[in-house]
Amino acid sequence: MHKLLIHEATFARIGDELKRFADNVTPYIMYNNGKIQDATGQAVESGTDITLGYGTPDVWFSKIAPIFIQAIMDTDSLKWFQSSAAGIEHPVLQMLREKAEAYTTSHEQSEAIAEWALWAGFDWLQKGNFRRAAQVSKTWKRIEFRELAGTHWLIVGFGAIGQATARKLRGLGAKVTGVRRTVGVHKDADMMIQPDAIKSVLGEADVVLLCLPHTPETNEIADMGFFTAMRSDALFANVGRGMLVDEAALLWALEAGEIDHAALDVTVTEPLPAESPIWNHPKVTLTAHLAADTLGSARRTDRLFLRNLDLFLDGKTLENIVEA
Repeated sequence: MHKLLIHEATFARIGDELKRFADNVTPYIMYNNGKIQDATGQAVESGTDITLGYGTPDVWFSKIAPIFIQAIMDTDSLKWFQSSAAGIEHPVLQMLREKAEAYTTSHEQSEAIAEWALWAGFDWLQKGNFRRAAQVSKTWKRIEFRELAGTHWLIVGFGAIGQATARKLRGLGAKVTGVRRTVGVHKDADMMIQPDAIKSVLGEADVVLLCLPHTPETNEIADMGFFTAMRSDALFANVGRGMLVDEAALLWALEAGEIDHAALDVTVTEPLPAESPIWNHPKVTLTAHLAADTLGSARRTDRLFLRNLDLFLDGKTLENIVEA
């Protein structure tokens, strides 16, 4: 019998569907007080024979995240861990990957993040900040805006998130240039380039969107040279990782007029410190690493987990498995 560690909010969504696995899987439910119970309400000691784990935003963005992770690390028999995250660059996720015999990721949040990217683009193109200011000041003013159709988006990092964004953009009439290491055309882009050619096209893009993981190669890829190569009337957006950006260079570029605006869902330090000038900068739109946080994203990720649970119990190859 496998013991599955799962957060109470995740269990609330899929508990009924887990019943069909009752002959092989016992849910161990961690509550927001850090206590663990089985589905009958019986208390369970942390780390007791846990063989399966399912980590979701219900865990990652809760105060019990350290307790959940420690419970996983305390077991000596972890067969498989499913993460809702697409990447594994975070040290905690790397630790969990090393702990589990099998580790799988998820790209089911890509559609939600793509919609965030479109929202950021629309808000900038339609001068949302000026519109809101006019409403606050009770100024009846016609504010011209640009249509998204005909704009050129440079998407740096053309994985699942970049591709989902590109499909939506092209459906609305935008042009997309994708950036990835693999050579060749892609059905979701008008043009594909490799990373060493980025600076040659930065000056052509209305919007530059980062969708990259953080690695030694991508650390502060958006530096002073990157921003000076962009158009002065362009939007810079980041849904990848905060450490892709030299934040001092970004603030300088905004102040110097090297770029027009920045939309950020991620920052180098999270939560963003209260003293950071990013909070109140008039040329920055900021959200709190929430682009993937939708009910649709959670449900798609849950369906992936349940598919993988079927595969795991049947001894078949799991979806999105990460090789050690």
